[in-house]
Amino acid sequence: MIQVCEEHHNNDGVAFWQWVLHVLDLAGLEFMSDEDGTTIFNETQPNRILSIPAKEVLMLQWRHPYFLKLFTFIDVTTGIEEMIFQKTGKAALKRIRSQRISSWGPPTGRPVAFYAPVYLKNLTIPQKASLKMDEAEFLLRSFEGYLDG
Repeated sequence: MIQVCEEHHNNDGVAFWQWVLHVLDLAGLEFMSDEDGTTIFNETQPNRILSIPAKEVLMLQWRHPYFLKLFTFIDVTTGIEEMIFQKTGKAALKRIRSQRISSWGPPTGRPVAFYAPVYLKNLTIPQKASLKMDEAEFLLRSFEGYLDG
């Protein structure tokens, strides 16, 4: 997306996607959605029910709700990116977001803003200390208008 924005001389877009890469780097893999194996889901379409293999994406109760919105935004944009770039390789399994809570524990060393306030509120002082949170202020940038912020 950075390359697309650069080609269109969209400096705000370049800055935004560079920020997204920075957030993803800080978050790390342990911070991403928990996927619960391959599951068969039934998808209802007019006049029929299809059974499809998919990955069930579980909720991470310790992660700030902002990230569900951001990752959904990135997923949707990736769909747009696929219209621009030719996709190669094996097709990925469909990912279906679930309301089931994951048992994954929170990763340590992330900015305080990355953790759900409700989750942090319910921790004891030693539990908070064990998260080794980066206390430096980190702004969770608005992306509703994509280029704002």
